[in-house]
Amino acid sequence: MYSKLLIGTFSCFLLFSCGDSSQNDSTTELVNLIETNQEKWKASNIATYTFTYYSAPTDCPTADPFPPVEITVENNTVTNLYVPELGINLDIITSSYLTINEIYEVMIDSIDVIEGEPSFDEYFGYPINYETDVSGAECDGFSVTLSSFI
Repeated sequence: MYSKLLIGTFSCFLLFSCGDSSQNDSTTELVNLIETNQEKWKASNIATYTFTYYSAPTDCPTADPFPPVEITVENNTVTNLYVPELGINLDIITSSYLTINEIYEVMIDSIDVIEGEPSFDEYFGYPINYETDVSGAECDGFSVTLSSFI
C-alpha cells in the first residue's frame, strides 16, 4: 500500500515539477539545427571565401541600417570589407565584421533571442538568414542575411 502511495506521490511530483518543457524542447531543437549546420560548414573545410553580410533592425522603424558589406575571408581571417553601395573599403581593425565561424558562435550565444527558424545553405551549411528579438521593446531586434557566397 505504501509503495503505491509513494509511486503515486513521486509521479505527481515529477509531473508538476517538470512544468512546460516546450520552451526547452524548442531551444534544444534550435541548438541542434545550428550545430548540425555548423558541423556541415566545418566539414566543408573552406578557409578562404567571400560573402555579403547585411544586418537590419527588425523592430525599429526609425533606424537607417548600414548597407550590405562584402566580406573577404582568407585563412579564416577577415582581410577585406567593401561596401559596394558606397564604393568604400572599411577599416578591418575598427570594424566588427565576422567570419562564418564567428557568426556561428554569435548564433549559439544568442540562442535565447533567435526568433523563428534560421535558414542555412543546403550544401555547405553556412547561415543564410536569422532574426533576433531581445524583448518586446523597440529597437532591440535585428535580422542577419548572408548572400553571394563565393
